[in-house]
Amino acid sequence: MTEALTAQPAVLSSYDEALSVARELGPRLKARIREAERLRRLPDDTVADLLASGLCGVMKPRRFGGSELGAETLIDVSVELSAQCASSGWVYMLWAAHMWLLALWPPAAQEEMFANPAMVASSVVSTAGDLTRVAGGYRWTGRGFFSSGADHCQWLTAAINVRAAEAGVEERKWFLIPRADFEIIDDWHVIGLRGTGSKTLVMTDIFIPDERVLDDADIQQGASPGRAVNPHPMYGAIPQANFTAAMAAPAIGAARGLLAAYGEKLRPKAASATTSMARYAAAVARVDAVHALTVQNAQRYARIPADQVGPEGRAKCKRDYAYTAQQSRKAANTIYEECGGSGLAESSDLQRIWRDANAAAAHHGLTWDWQADLWTRASFGLPTPGVNA
Repeated sequence: MTEALTAQPAVLSSYDEALSVARELGPRLKARIREAERLRRLPDDTVADLLASGLCGVMKPRRFGGSELGAETLIDVSVELSAQCASSGWVYMLWAAHMWLLALWPPAAQEEMFANPAMVASSVVSTAGDLTRVAGGYRWTGRGFFSSGADHCQWLTAAINVRAAEAGVEERKWFLIPRADFEIIDDWHVIGLRGTGSKTLVMTDIFIPDERVLDDADIQQGASPGRAVNPHPMYGAIPQANFTAAMAAPAIGAARGLLAAYGEKLRPKAASATTSMARYAAAVARVDAVHALTVQNAQRYARIPADQVGPEGRAKCKRDYAYTAQQSRKAANTIYEECGGSGLAESSDLQRIWRDANAAAAHHGLTWDWQADLWTRASFGLPTPGVNA
């Protein structure tokens, strides 16, 4: 599927242009929802549209044809697309966010990846297997799980905890792997976000050279080797406000999509449906509030040097996108309770969007108890292991 991705993407000039492009593209993505659910991945036409639009380049370096528009644009474009098709919005969010991460690798690795102007990358952060240090790099036999959009990707990033022999502790590293080095297992059979193709990947005795390995500590400190060629401030800022800034955006978008669909159902009987109107207004306000919170964190943290943000600020970003996703899910569930029997039909947009809203909030990184505990520890000055992207 990767051979068709050869279009020269547009280069967007502003936040407003990006939002306009997303709004124009949304109805086309929505029209392909049934095909996406049947395929259990994004349709090729949707991928081509996303790539050609330039939207995937909002976090991509200008020197490689990106627009460097930043995290606020990433968040709001992801919301806009997810309101039309949550699966498309989810995969878009990850592909676009990965452009920020890929910009941190050594320049030679960037030149190799970005040689294809329509390149996209997926990731695995939950992995299993045996990683062995060898001369010049690492060998890995293992698996990575829930790799959204992998069917259309040319590269994979894998986050793996590596035991440092001299220190006896684990250090997180990111490994860059070309498409030829992993197998995709067709195991994505789920109730929500069916079109994301978030499948299991298998690596069998692959070699990963040192020039394709990145220390997470360098990312967290804003000191990655990619900074030498990508001077935009966001590449030296914290990943929690860039790489994962839009993690909750698909849940926001799905909730907005459900609110819009329900609003059309409510409108004809609004004069007499006072209870339903109050629930609707409260759900809209809840989603508006957490959307604003997510953008606020990006505005505050996405461009200041990473060494100026301590554990509490990083944990706050993680706390807030977990809170945003869960509140968006609650808003969707509150409105779905109002839909009655008509919302149960398999043909109903209401039940599909409701499924997607709940699936979009189910990611491990969006688990409220975990992120709330992490932030509370940080705010009390306690140790906070795991404050990473």
